[in-house]
Amino acid sequence: MEAPLSTLFLHGGPGLSAIAERDLYGHTLPIHWWDQPRSVVLFSHPFEALVEAAEDEVRMLAESQGHPADVIAHSFGAHLALHLVARAPQHVRKLWLLAPVYDIGAAFVRLGTRLLEIAPTSGPLLAALEEFKAGSDHVRFSRLASQVTSFANFFDLYWSPTADARRRWYLDLVAHQNVVDPRAFEVIVQDFWAAQQPSSPLPTEPASVQIVFGRLDPLIDIDTERKTWMQYFPRAQCAELDAGHFIHLEDAAAHWWNRN
Repeated sequence: MEAPLSTLFLHGGPGLSAIAERDLYGHTLPIHWWDQPRSVVLFSHPFEALVEAAEDEVRMLAESQGHPADVIAHSFGAHLALHLVARAPQHVRKLWLLAPVYDIGAAFVRLGTRLLEIAPTSGPLLAALEEFKAGSDHVRFSRLASQVTSFANFFDLYWSPTADARRRWYLDLVAHQNVVDPRAFEVIVQDFWAAQQPSSPLPTEPASVQIVFGRLDPLIDIDTERKTWMQYFPRAQCAELDAGHFIHLEDAAAHWWNRN
């Protein structure tokens, strides 16, 4: 008998999906692998619409079990979780942030810099990097993101060297299924860029907050991310794993999802 779903998963992106998580874990974990609706691109404020959709989802999950739900958020999904806790703390009991990315611009600078180490003759990428560093507005970020994602192998950077089999599995999924929606990424990030962030610390914290970083994650500086997220969640506990950015796809659930 399958365990009832008790935890909402907020995937990264924006514009990604939970296709990989469902393929890897199926029904072996009591997690609701929710695909964030890409239809929010039709709204005037798509990031706000995405937060509202997440709030509806966690409320339904909480009501179905008669108590607040747990939430796991990966990468950019941590921003959804942050707004969710700020708006509807009564629906969130425990929170796990996996490889949370607060400054998406800095993350793409790090990715672009790594790609330049591989392809040092890429003039357009170098120009986009220098331009964004000189002025970090959304237009310049969009150019940088376009250059980074133009590299066919940019997703290779997300994985640790020991996760080669899992990396190849993920790239096969990306090649054959609608794992990524570039248009949703572009539109949601544009609205997010102008959105107001919750004030820190949050008035109400979940009963438990755990933040898990990958030591080999190319998108983040762990010390910077730890400091930033703990301004919102001062009582959070932090852990590090020998993994890349997709912590939950590289490592066993017992390592990144400590329910005790």
